[in-house]
Amino acid sequence: MKRSFGLALGLILALAETVTAHYTFIYPEKFSVALGEPMIIGFHASDSFPDSTQLPRRLQSGTLHTGKESISLPDFHADGLRQVVRLTPPKGYSILTAINPARTETVKTNEFTDYLKKESLSSVIEHREMLGESDKPGREKYSMYLKSIVLSGSPDDGYKLVAGLPIEFVPESDPAQIKAGDKLSLRVLFKGNPAAGLQIFAAAKGKAATNVGTTDRNGRISVSVDSGPCRLHTILMERVTLAHADWESFWATLTFEIP
Repeated sequence: MKRSFGLALGLILALAETVTAHYTFIYPEKFSVALGEPMIIGFHASDSFPDSTQLPRRLQSGTLHTGKESISLPDFHADGLRQVVRLTPPKGYSILTAINPARTETVKTNEFTDYLKKESLSSVIEHREMLGESDKPGREKYSMYLKSIVLSGSPDDGYKLVAGLPIEFVPESDPAQIKAGDKLSLRVLFKGNPAAGLQIFAAAKGKAATNVGTTDRNGRISVSVDSGPCRLHTILMERVTLAHADWESFWATLTFEIP
C-alpha cells in the first residue's frame, strides 16, 4: 500500500551532468532518533563523503519503506548544496529511497576510460578493446538509485527490507549490532536477482572511497566498517544497442551508521 506523506514529490529539473559526475546519496542529519523525534534527511551529490558539493536537481520518487507500507516523501527543498525533507519516521528501522532518472551522455574517449578505471570496470574496458572501440567516445545511459537505513527507537529486522529498486544493497546483519572493525554482511540485487562480480566501494566520514571487494556468485559481500556514517556504492554496466547509447549503467548507493 502506498499513501501520501505530505505533498507528492515532483520531478526536479536537470542541470548538465556527466557520467563522471558525483555519486548521489542520502545523508540524514541523524541516522537514529528517539521514537517520535523528527529527522532532517539530506540528499547529497559528491565524490567525497559526506558533504555535498553539487546540488542534486534530478531526484524523484522519494519514498520511505517499512515492512507494512511505502510512503511518498514530502517535496524536497534546496538547502545550500543539498536537497532536504523533514519527517518523523515510524518505530524501528525505515528504508529511505530516491532515484536519479536515466539520461544519456557521450563522453570523450580519455574521460570515459578514466571513469571506467576509477570504478574498476575492467570488463567494460576489455569489451571495448575487443570491439575496437577503445579510441571511441563512450555513449552511456545511466541512472542512480539511492538507499539509506534510519532508525526510530528500538531496532527491528527492517534493515533487511528489499525496497524493489532496479539495483540495491540489502544488509543481512543489523548495523546497530555491528562494532567498529567488524564486518557487515550484505548482498546486491539487480532486478531482483543476485548481482555477481560487482566492485564495491566504501567511504567513511571524511575518508576517500576505497574498493573493498567483489560480490560473489550469490551477490554477497562482507565489508569491514568503522564507527560512524558510511556510504557504499557500486555500478553495474552492461552492453546495449540503443540509438544514443552503447552502454547502460545502474548506480547504487547505500548509507547507514555504525554506533
